Amino acid sequence: MDRKGMKVAAKIAQKKHYWMIVIICLVASVFGVAYTSSTLPASVNISIDSPQAEDASQSSDMYGVLQDLAVGNENSAREKVRQNQEQIVNNDTDATFGRRRGVIASLLNSFASGSLAVSIVDAVNSVIHNGGISIAVPIILSLAVYVFVWLFIRETYRVVMMRMLLEGRSYDKLPASRFLYPIHTHTWPQIAWTMLVENVFLFLWSLTIIGFFIKQYSYRMVPYIIAENPNIKALDAIHLSRHIMKGHKWECFVADCSFLGWYLLNLITFGLSGIFYSNGYNAAFFAEYYVYLRALAKNNGIESVEMLNDEYLYAKADPQTLHTAYVDVAQSVAQLEQGLSPAPKPRGFIGILSEWFGIRILHADVVNRYEEYREDLHQIQIGKDILEGNIYPGRLAPAPISFKFRESRTTSTDRSYSPVNLIMMFFIFCFVGWVWEVSLAFISEGTFVNRGTLLGPWLPIYGTGGVIILVLLRKLREKPALEFVAAMALCGCLEYFSSWYLEMMHDGRRWWDYTGYFLNINGRICAEGLLTFGLGGLAIVYLLAPALDNLLSRIDTRKLGIVAAVLLVLYCADQVYSAQHPNIGTGITDYKGSDTSMEAPLPYEIR
Repeated sequence: MDRKGMKVAAKIAQKKHYWMIVIICLVASVFGVAYTSSTLPASVNISIDSPQAEDASQSSDMYGVLQDLAVGNENSAREKVRQNQEQIVNNDTDATFGRRRGVIASLLNSFASGSLAVSIVDAVNSVIHNGGISIAVPIILSLAVYVFVWLFIRETYRVVMMRMLLEGRSYDKLPASRFLYPIHTHTWPQIAWTMLVENVFLFLWSLTIIGFFIKQYSYRMVPYIIAENPNIKALDAIHLSRHIMKGHKWECFVADCSFLGWYLLNLITFGLSGIFYSNGYNAAFFAEYYVYLRALAKNNGIESVEMLNDEYLYAKADPQTLHTAYVDVAQSVAQLEQGLSPAPKPRGFIGILSEWFGIRILHADVVNRYEEYREDLHQIQIGKDILEGNIYPGRLAPAPISFKFRESRTTSTDRSYSPVNLIMMFFIFCFVGWVWEVSLAFISEGTFVNRGTLLGPWLPIYGTGGVIILVLLRKLREKPALEFVAAMALCGCLEYFSSWYLEMMHDGRRWWDYTGYFLNINGRICAEGLLTFGLGGLAIVYLLAPALDNLLSRIDTRKLGIVAAVLLVLYCADQVYSAQHPNIGTGITDYKGSDTSMEAPLPYEIR
């Protein structure tokens, strides 16, 4: 094993797709898939900084609960859950690295403490002892949500992560659409089932003294195997991983230990070195390690190795093969190039608005022509990247990745928006944000509350955030990774300033308080919110805004302008009135867990 050579290759792959790999590992860290020490430094035990080692260390308490439940000792299991919950609360002494509140903390704590397992047992007992549908339905729905998040998102993301790392080492471009790999290959249920079977096997092995630790390494390659060929059956993937890892468990353990220094640096830097370097380095290294073990397995002809048949994941296809598989793309590119008519770049004030801020005044035909020309160039480049082998050829995969070459401008993100459409989008985002907040409040408070400082059904922070992402981050649309980071930073600043301003103007009253949330700053912003901003920003830029613009553009401009003007008048009136009579009260400024709540927050709450 040439560990030094693998680390050199890992650094090259990481450098090639730096920001994308940062996002891949950051999402894995936040959702507890891997590298959790970078986002949960206050509660991490000293362990080897690898996905499997960290999962093992953080799952030990949960497996103790599962062991008691497996032998029918429910009382002991409940006592361990209580102790685990108390330990989490006792360790939650840092105001910044809170784990008491928030969706992410709730999900992580429910798994870590074992409370989810006990809840399932209680649910089953409740349904068996009381056949009332009114009791059974909400219990089943709640458990279904938990299981779906854990299995179809958390566990399947392990496979998505490995897939993107393997593609990134061989190809110059790594499309963000690979985050939807299970959906695009139509193998989401199969992947989830395989990961479920793996977890069941690991649980059963955890009932033995040393079996769990050994099998962590025996099953280490399962996510990589499924990432290469998601059509493999669950038992075949597990058996294949065992054969591949036979004689390499100690070698893999030593490779884990070689990252111990990076893990210690990660702790010292409160997770920053891991987020921005060592996590991606570690992930890229073990992708190289899988490629090494795969090659050995192929040479040795181990049983079922022929199932690892995605050859284009490791070597680019020849031009003739690509043209044959993508003949429609080649024809479309040729047609676009033949009919391409250069358009002059807009100049002056109109050009500055469209180029730097994505704003189109009136119809601005010169802007429309230039944007259509630029979109044609973009489509041509996408086609050439596929035909020249710069992007993995998804149609040649064992589980083909669906792809449709788009020649129309209807889904283009490289566009400018008219002021009227931006105003309408502002109110749409405001309303969607209001619905979201009201729904969350209903879940946590158990009643309807009109969230926000205003009386109307709108939350301006959502509308403002969506519009400023479209306007101020116009130049980053061609770089999704930078768009994601910039959206988090921009919206984080907006939320922090809004919180400070409202508190200053209303005698310290708060409309939101993230105290107790993981990675919060003065209770004004938190990591969970920033991640939501980043993902929401990508959704707005690449999906929602283009779709809304298409719909709004079909409406008569004059009628749409009248609607926008009426909404602006109502909104301004609401702002003036609410400045003197802000929207306050139970569930608005007085809510569970807030510093201003009249109800004392629970010492520990899993929601």
